[in-house]
Amino acid sequence: MFPAAVSGNPKVQRKKFSIRDTIYGPALPFMFNMMFLMIPYGAVIAYSSICAQEKGLSAFLPYFYIFLVAGMLVSKLSAQKMIDAGRHRVLVYISLAVLILTMLSYLFLNSGIHLLVAGFFFGLGYGILQPLFQAFVTGTTPAPQQGVANATYMLSYDVGIGIGSLLMGFMQKSIGLPLGFALTAIAYAIGGVVYLSYVDGYYRRLRQK
Repeated sequence: MFPAAVSGNPKVQRKKFSIRDTIYGPALPFMFNMMFLMIPYGAVIAYSSICAQEKGLSAFLPYFYIFLVAGMLVSKLSAQKMIDAGRHRVLVYISLAVLILTMLSYLFLNSGIHLLVAGFFFGLGYGILQPLFQAFVTGTTPAPQQGVANATYMLSYDVGIGIGSLLMGFMQKSIGLPLGFALTAIAYAIGGVVYLSYVDGYYRRLRQK
C-alpha cells in the first residue's frame, strides 16, 4: 500500500538554475538607486570605530550604535503614516537632507555628543529610506514575484555597503576619515538625482498599471 501511495503523488518538475530567474527586472531601478544611498552606510558602519579612536572618542562608540538604532525606531514610528499616505517624494527629500548634513558634520567631529547626535540622525535618515524603497518594490510587484523582487532589491544593500567600505579604505590614508565621510555625501546627491530624474516617475508608472 505504501509504495502505491507514494507513486501516486504528483511529480514536481524542477527547473534548471538560471541567473535570469534570480533577477526581477522591474526592481532593478530601485536596486540601482538604493545602491548609491547605501555607500555612505557602508563607510560609516565599517569605519566609525576607527574614526572614534582617532578622535579619542572610543568610550562613546557603543552608544553611537544605540543612538543609531534609536534614530531608526523614531523614524519608523513617525514616518509610517506618511509612507502609507503616499508622500514618498517629501520623505526622500527630508531623509537625504538629513543624511547629507550628517555626513558633512563629520568634518567638525570633536566631541562625544556630536558623535551620538550624528548616529541618531544617521539612523533617522535610513529609518525612512530603507522601508520607503522596500515599499516601492513590494507595492509594484505581483504577489508571485515578490520574493525574487525583494531579493533583487536587497542586492543594493550588499553592493552599496561593499563599495562604501572599499572607498573608505582607500580614503583613510590619503585624506583621512572625517573628509572621507563628508565626501560620501556625494553618493546621496547622485542617488537623489537618480530618484528625481527617473525612479520617482518609474514608480508612479508601475503603480498605474
